[in-house]
Amino acid sequence: MTKLRFTLAVAIVAALLVPVGSADGQEGSGYETRSRMGSIRFPVEVRAIPGGDDGGRLEVTYSVTHEALVFLREGGGFEAAYELTIILLDGDRQIAGDSWRREVRVGTYEETSSRKVAIKETLVLDAPPGRFVIRIMLESTNTRAFGLYEDVIEIAALSPGSLTVGTVVFERRSAASGSDSVGYEPNPERVFGEDFPHARARFPVYGSPGTEYVIEHSVLWQTGDREKSSRDTVVQTELSTEHTFDFGVLDLEVGYYLYEVRLRPLGDGDGSSGKARFSVITSPKSWGDDFEKMLAQVSIVASRDEYDVLIEAEPEDRDAAWEEFWRGRDPSPGTPENEFRDEFMRRLAYVNTHFRTIIEGWQTDMGRIYIEYGAPDDIDSQPIGKMLNAWEIWFYYEHHTKYVFVDREGFGEYKLVEASRI
Repeated sequence: MTKLRFTLAVAIVAALLVPVGSADGQEGSGYETRSRMGSIRFPVEVRAIPGGDDGGRLEVTYSVTHEALVFLREGGGFEAAYELTIILLDGDRQIAGDSWRREVRVGTYEETSSRKVAIKETLVLDAPPGRFVIRIMLESTNTRAFGLYEDVIEIAALSPGSLTVGTVVFERRSAASGSDSVGYEPNPERVFGEDFPHARARFPVYGSPGTEYVIEHSVLWQTGDREKSSRDTVVQTELSTEHTFDFGVLDLEVGYYLYEVRLRPLGDGDGSSGKARFSVITSPKSWGDDFEKMLAQVSIVASRDEYDVLIEAEPEDRDAAWEEFWRGRDPSPGTPENEFRDEFMRRLAYVNTHFRTIIEGWQTDMGRIYIEYGAPDDIDSQPIGKMLNAWEIWFYYEHHTKYVFVDREGFGEYKLVEASRI
């Protein structure tokens, strides 16, 4: 992929990527500026490391699954190749940027559609202090398929006596791991649940050694209610001191949360704060208490035979029946994760947050389509006008299908009025 093609691609889609709120780790509403575009989905975590006048650096952690890539037959197996490009923009001016080419090889056709992670890595880019737009593009070199991630990031400039919270990143520990730091791994997806019930927020604090300050941690529900909190007084030991906040998620409802850390110096100096969102996709508080509701939700993706097994299970056999259902759908049974179950729960949490009206999000037409097919590849929409109802058209190019939704009553509940081939 040439630099010109990348520039043209981001120019075309940049107008569709509209940031909202303030960036993670900065003051403001706490709502993320993250935007995504394209058919290739890949989670990204960007960590800004501040520095002096000479600048700091960015650490970009991303992962991509086999099914997100485009494989072609090569020799006795299959090969996918892509180029990842990172650029840092100050307005229209490029501040920094680089590209990396990667190849993935598998032996069987089944592996090409696996949800296993093909590559997870951290890339480093030097950058000056300031507030910038970061654009990350992953483009298949076999086809025109691409994925584009955009966010607003700020790289702080250190000054004597100041306290600065670095970028908040999340880590996860499986239920089978011990209680210490062994077993924690980066979690750029920011997803937790029953498979990964232990969460850790990690971030650096930059400031003068010897500075004493109060550090406050909070976990806020999407309504703003405080679910967890902690407070401590610490002394800065180095120019950069690493901090973590560990918490469990099984006492939280399924949904989206905001983690927030605030620093308040004991003496002269300015405070600082950092924010980052995460989601809980499975929880005993939201899944498992209402058998009929669980059946109705899973019926969106279950086959008739699978549904019959679940509905006919005796009460004492239901737990085993559910385990068998998820196990039968697991695309990689040799790993601790069940990617199908995780994705189903993630979609369920998403629709209950974004499509809820007077009924729950999964009960809406948009919610059911999203749970079954995931995020659309493209959306065409018309807001409410003087003569027309608001409408949206969702395009799924892989399935050659489009879905037309209309808000006939004007209350934000979009009804499916057409499903057709494209």
